[in-house]
Amino acid sequence: MMTANDPLAEAPPTVGPGDAAGLLERHWGLTGELSPLKSERDHNVRLTVAGGTGYVLKLQNPGDDAGVVDFQDRALEHIARVDPDLPVTRLVPAVSGEPAVTVELGDGRRTTARVFTLLPGHHTDGPALDQDSASGWGTTAARVGRALRGYFHPRADYEIQWDIRRAPRLRSALDCIDEPRHRELVRAVLDRYDARVAPAIERVRHQVIHGDLGLDNVLVDDAGRVTGIIDFGDMTHTALVCDLAVVLADVLEGRPDALVLAEAMIAGYQSVTPLEAEEAAILGDLVATRLAMSLAITAWRSALHPGSLSSTDRSPTDGPARYLELLAGLGWDGVTEAFAELAAATAGSSALPYRPAPTAGLLTRRRATLGPAVLTYDEPLHLRRGRGVWLTGADGRRYLDAYNNVPVVGHSHPAVAAAVAAQLRLLDTNSRYLHEAAVELGERLLATTGGGFDRVLLVNSGSEANDVARRIASFVTGSRAAAVTAYAYHGVTQATTDLSPESWPAGTAVPDVTLVPPPGAGDPAAALPERLGAAFVDPTFTSDGILGPAPAYLLALQDATRAAGGLFVADEVQAGFGRTGAHLWSYAACGARPDLVTLGKPMGNGFPVAAVLGRSEHVDAFIDETDYFSTFGGNQAAAVAALAVLRVLEEEGLVAHAAGVGGELRRLLDELAAEHDGVAAVRSWGLLAGVELHPGGRPAAAVAEACRQRGVLIGVTGPRRDVLKLRPPLVLRSEDAELLVAVLAEAL
Repeated sequence: MMTANDPLAEAPPTVGPGDAAGLLERHWGLTGELSPLKSERDHNVRLTVAGGTGYVLKLQNPGDDAGVVDFQDRALEHIARVDPDLPVTRLVPAVSGEPAVTVELGDGRRTTARVFTLLPGHHTDGPALDQDSASGWGTTAARVGRALRGYFHPRADYEIQWDIRRAPRLRSALDCIDEPRHRELVRAVLDRYDARVAPAIERVRHQVIHGDLGLDNVLVDDAGRVTGIIDFGDMTHTALVCDLAVVLADVLEGRPDALVLAEAMIAGYQSVTPLEAEEAAILGDLVATRLAMSLAITAWRSALHPGSLSSTDRSPTDGPARYLELLAGLGWDGVTEAFAELAAATAGSSALPYRPAPTAGLLTRRRATLGPAVLTYDEPLHLRRGRGVWLTGADGRRYLDAYNNVPVVGHSHPAVAAAVAAQLRLLDTNSRYLHEAAVELGERLLATTGGGFDRVLLVNSGSEANDVARRIASFVTGSRAAAVTAYAYHGVTQATTDLSPESWPAGTAVPDVTLVPPPGAGDPAAALPERLGAAFVDPTFTSDGILGPAPAYLLALQDATRAAGGLFVADEVQAGFGRTGAHLWSYAACGARPDLVTLGKPMGNGFPVAAVLGRSEHVDAFIDETDYFSTFGGNQAAAVAALAVLRVLEEEGLVAHAAGVGGELRRLLDELAAEHDGVAAVRSWGLLAGVELHPGGRPAAAVAEACRQRGVLIGVTGPRRDVLKLRPPLVLRSEDAELLVAVLAEAL
């Protein structure tokens, strides 16, 4: 229950201008021009003396005793000692030398009067905030908390209803909220607090905090930089993370871009005080609770003191309600996840050497420096962070990633990130030195092949891997002649572009490269030259339209390649690391035994690392004769990234998961095809799926754009660009697959 001795239950003190002027002159010897200042429950007056110096006269709420006043005054002294650069108001002693005087009010109550220095700057409104000022606000909140962490006082147990830990007492105020929708929102937040936050909040860091670094208690300059921190009236001993939650709730209330600015604010806070895991886990719930408290307390005080509240009190239909509606739209679990992701994404963000930039300006800068480089989608996608199968744009919008096969174990997987960060703190140099990581990676990779290979060459990309594989094949066979499927893609170097008819201009023919028909289009053996160096094949035939599995075709091409004197190369850059759900490698799932295997894209979950697997009979002589070396191939950071990926795949059972969720995805796509005339065929293998569209219907590129507009990212492939390519991280869940197909149905 809310208690009567809570200072919020006590009516604010009031004095007339004449009484205020007399008080200032009599006890402080100050005269000048007076003007009222806003306050929730105290009475504040601004005094400007001759010459322009300013002061603030504060009459404390009568509900606060002398111990509370001393608690606040000593905190100001402590901050001045610990962090003198913090722009915190200073106490001005009375002529008698005392920090305060007791005043008799006209209604018979007694209160404490104090004078403080007036800090430069002005109050800002929410719309004036940008990412830089939001980051600065977060940094300031953390600095105040850090300055107070060594401070204690006998009245640190100050009971103030604005302490988020006291939220459950607000149930008695629910009937004061007139709007039924707002009342139910507050009730839902309090229910969640009881169930989820209350058991956890006592385990996080506690100390004395400011408790109200919102719009009314922070001053800024014209550039939005913090210039003043005022009013320690809500200060109490509580959970440290509540200070950040208050800032995130109060400063961003009512803004449609609240989550975008929240990222900058949390980053600023963590540049001083990194959040602990349990704090990050309840941050979103604390923000929602603070907003619910704003609605409930304002309604309660309006009923308790009709017509007497100051202009700082907001209507229950104002910003807090709009912000709470925005969060409710995410679902309460979504709120928890969103703020936890922001905390994870901005951990250590102060070390990043770039600054966030608006999308339009960034696009202009990119074109001016990087040229007309290809960007996916008609409207460029400006991304800031990723987690699992979800990407978040600079505008705060989330996208289900069903396109990107690089983050095979999910975007920003903590195990991979931690491994790379730890190694970078120790060593990252070229691989001409002995180091455990590269050796262990090679051993782990060879163990996955079932004994078919005994050599690993570590390189930096799938293109480099295929380039090296072609060099090895030419060295072994004496022939540069190569065969690839009709619309294959194998890389971006000169040698691998020659192996990538998908990238050839129309009508191009490349010497020494023979095109063979893909599965279902003819006999590949009939097209091979008599003297062949190598055949390169992606066993999923992704660029040919996603045609795998095709074991009979693959074995036939393998045998024909060897009959022509060539080496058979399985390119696992698209399909490797468990995407098919049948095996870690797609060639093994088909029963093939290639001479060389190339790995790339997903190998480091986004960190550049790749490999060529082969046999000593082919590889050793090549190295000896050519003095082959890749400077950063297998560097220590890359090696630990790849090791972490292999470990995660095993520990999380992602190959079997890809088979299970891939089966569900195929069932949903088959149902979609039965309902939509525009779908010509569905082909899939694990978590690689292709949806071929009928000619004359909606173009595949238009469908992909429509999906992007609805928050789902997919690709397009095939010789006629008529196949929708679905290639999500392997952590895709059943509910994600359902969302993907539902959005695809709308786009079709």
